[in-house]
Amino acid sequence: MSSSSKVTTDARIAFAPLTGPPQKIADALAVEVARGATSRGIALANFQDATANYTMKGYLSAVAEDDGTLVVYVWDVLSPDLKRVHRIAGKIMIERKASDPWSAVDDKTLALVSQETLDKLTSWLASG
Repeated sequence: MSSSSKVTTDARIAFAPLTGPPQKIADALAVEVARGATSRGIALANFQDATANYTMKGYLSAVAEDDGTLVVYVWDVLSPDLKRVHRIAGKIMIERKASDPWSAVDDKTLALVSQETLDKLTSWLASG
């Protein structure tokens, strides 16, 4: 599904604070996700908004590997009663290494995490 695909559901999605990355990276990813969600027609709700149909609880990690840095993401899609109803996960290998793996994670990488996450979320929402 391309990043230009629109959602045809009235579901409202809230994103919980991201676990794992430094705050600067969490904030940058939140901006990317919000921008991408809006362009796809995904209605966003504020975190802990009682009217949200789903809450996305995410985890992001960056691990040094021999050939670069591996970024792993996991999002649990939670129902209003906070039960997991779906999981979105993936990994992106970037060809940069650093003593602190987070310093290898750039805006392009975060854009890819956002795009892949929203592609998978859009597909899942469309599946009914």
